[in-house]
Amino acid sequence: MSDASTNTNSNYITCKRWQLAVWPMHTTASAFLTIVLGFANYIATGEFGIGMVAAGIIATASRIFDGVIYPFVAIVTDRVNPKMGAVKFLTLIGRGFSIVSIFGLFFLAYNWPFKFFWYIFFNLLAVVGGTVGAIATHTGNAVLTTNPKQRPMIFRWQMVYTSFIGTLVNIIFTQMIVPACGGITTQAVQINALVMIGLLILFEICAMIAIAPSDKPENYIGRDAGDNVKPKDMLDLIIHNRPLQMRVVAGVTDKIAQQVIQISSVTVLLYGIVIGDYGFSGTVGAYSLIPNLVFLFWGTHLMKKSGGKKAVVQWSWACIIMSMVWLAMMVVIDPTKYGHMSASNWILPLLYIIVQIVLKACNNMNSAATQALSPDIVDYELYRSGRFMPSAIGTIYSFVDETVSSVSNTIVAFCLVAIGYTDVQPQPTDPSSPAVFWMAMFLMIGLPVLGWVCNLIAMKFYILDTDMMEKIQAHNSKLRAENKIRHEHEQEAQAAK
Repeated sequence: MSDASTNTNSNYITCKRWQLAVWPMHTTASAFLTIVLGFANYIATGEFGIGMVAAGIIATASRIFDGVIYPFVAIVTDRVNPKMGAVKFLTLIGRGFSIVSIFGLFFLAYNWPFKFFWYIFFNLLAVVGGTVGAIATHTGNAVLTTNPKQRPMIFRWQMVYTSFIGTLVNIIFTQMIVPACGGITTQAVQINALVMIGLLILFEICAMIAIAPSDKPENYIGRDAGDNVKPKDMLDLIIHNRPLQMRVVAGVTDKIAQQVIQISSVTVLLYGIVIGDYGFSGTVGAYSLIPNLVFLFWGTHLMKKSGGKKAVVQWSWACIIMSMVWLAMMVVIDPTKYGHMSASNWILPLLYIIVQIVLKACNNMNSAATQALSPDIVDYELYRSGRFMPSAIGTIYSFVDETVSSVSNTIVAFCLVAIGYTDVQPQPTDPSSPAVFWMAMFLMIGLPVLGWVCNLIAMKFYILDTDMMEKIQAHNSKLRAENKIRHEHEQEAQAAK
């Protein structure tokens, strides 16, 4: 394979296999930030003295703020074309903001005067950092490769890293950090934050090395010619790019549900209270790791043949079916029998783990398939309008995504209040009740199923199948060749001066 260059015998930009494997570490770094900020409510109620509902509203307002600023950040970043590479530049800026915000929230600001103000400030700074980091993701995914056989591999490795590291982190936190700290305390979440920051820095260094061969000025069509993205171009995107519209419907509905189930208090609700064994969540993750990775490699191999659209439909159905199986198990069998795995109690815990393995694998494949749609949409817009707009396309998606999915924290906050958690977070030692059980089922199963149903509806109107993408790449190959020649001429002219 060529090193991120256009192959003379192909219409595609291709890259080396090691780049496909390493660049997705950038997206995994974003997952580390999500894990850390998922414990912000514990800091809010425990150290900042902010009530449950108020903390949820602040989190929601922060996401709305993210949606508002995203278009402005995208307009600026789609004009950025530094010699060091747009992706590397955006990554350094975005992650820098994120790290500062985490240290402010989890280690510093609750000891400062006007700590309520600082809590809001660092939440907003985290939003800005996440926005810039997400734009770097959209841009990097679009320029690394346009080969339909390679693009699913980006998301294969992304899910591999996320699954492996997510499982490892969950085990460390639930079975080591929490017991050592005597519960989910300030000390526990601070240790977790330091671990996440260390992993983030390591992963981003590797990711920037991988994207470097592709992250070149000549690969950004139009940026050196003064054809910068304008607000009217973004309006045109919203109105005329149907695949983007359907990607928004599919992605946003999933996002709400996935954010809800990742919030730490929801995990405590299910495993700590309903099942009665908080550490069992780590056990499930440990047993799921290897099977999920094997399943992911097999599933993404199939995706190369089926294409993103067909894959989203198939895996959404699989997720719905397995969720119904899980719900039936929780209703028919006493949930406490699934926890506390031992030599005398292993059949039901093992059955539960098997169901979770299959459901997690299907969910990972669905996420990979949905995310794999985004680079194709960038290529479609270049084909449709002649504009290379990865940041703007990512912005429009994220604007709606962040605005709509901002309700996830508020949903959880009001749901917890509805079952009696008004001023404190759920703890693993709390007693269970029917209200707690059904709330856990709604948050962990009901919301995700609604998201997958929306996927099925959206794909009915998604036009980018395999035949259409071949036509698009043939057209775009000519544009890239013309842009490369123009860029070389410009460099020669500058050198002559």
